Amino acid sequence: MKANICFVSDSFDFSKDQKSVALSIKATSELIEKYFEDDGFIAFAKAKDFDELAAIELFQQPQHLDAGTIMRLLYDANMGKATTITDLDSGEVKALVDLAKPEYNGAWMSLYSSDSNNALTAQKHRNVSGDKSLVVFCSNVLVNNQRTHSEYARDFVQLYQNLIFLDYPGHKNNETFDSIRKIEGGYQSFIQGITDCLNFMNQYEIIPRDSKNNIINLNANLDFPVTPEGKGKNKRTIAALKRDFLIDDVEYTNVNCEYHYKLEHIDGANGKGTYYFNRIYFGFFNRIDPENPKIAIAHIGEHL
Repeated sequence: MKANICFVSDSFDFSKDQKSVALSIKATSELIEKYFEDDGFIAFAKAKDFDELAAIELFQQPQHLDAGTIMRLLYDANMGKATTITDLDSGEVKALVDLAKPEYNGAWMSLYSSDSNNALTAQKHRNVSGDKSLVVFCSNVLVNNQRTHSEYARDFVQLYQNLIFLDYPGHKNNETFDSIRKIEGGYQSFIQGITDCLNFMNQYEIIPRDSKNNIINLNANLDFPVTPEGKGKNKRTIAALKRDFLIDDVEYTNVNCEYHYKLEHIDGANGKGTYYFNRIYFGFFNRIDPENPKIAIAHIGEHL
């Protein structure tokens, strides 16, 4: 099941001034450029009447809009990646998104609004207006539509783009962060916990060179404990939880990934029932830009 962000008749407000309209379309184009992948998990579409209604709106606003300029922005290379839904108009798309399961043609649908204050559906998680709301919607799609562990791993990388995921094909010891299939109790029972963690980490602003307070902040905002390596330090070699990352064909060796999020209980257990030893191991990666570090995900799976 894909996540589909759909443009409808009121996704853009053409009554605003030229600069505001142009900036809103450019921001949308950048969002598509960031998240779109051929055959990827995240797709973009437009209702069958979107083009016609946009043209009518533009040519009804001759006083303050250069219709030709705005039309060119609406059909730039990125906006052109949005496929047309040939059998649903804007009203029908909106009605579909309001359903309990907004499923259409192998995707869950959401509505795009260039104005975050203009909600187009009462289903709040299906209003997409930028990075944060897109990630929330797509996370919800992942939780409510089960897939294989390898599909989850691939989708995590496409969705949580502020994180660095271990992906080092051919490494002698650690090729990937993906040990999802090894999660004790079955990975299907922990997807909410995993996506909640990744979603928060994805938007968390790291304090440079202050691992202690970063861990305190993460621990305070997530459902399960976030800790550095504890007693296990005495039982491991010093490099046991260090990992080598390959980023843009550059190798960064011995990144400390001792910090971990403890997936202790299945989704919805509210801290009760069976205790599980599942972990998300991560580190704070600052070797490219020391003032703008990122969280590096080294392992999602069983306890190491």
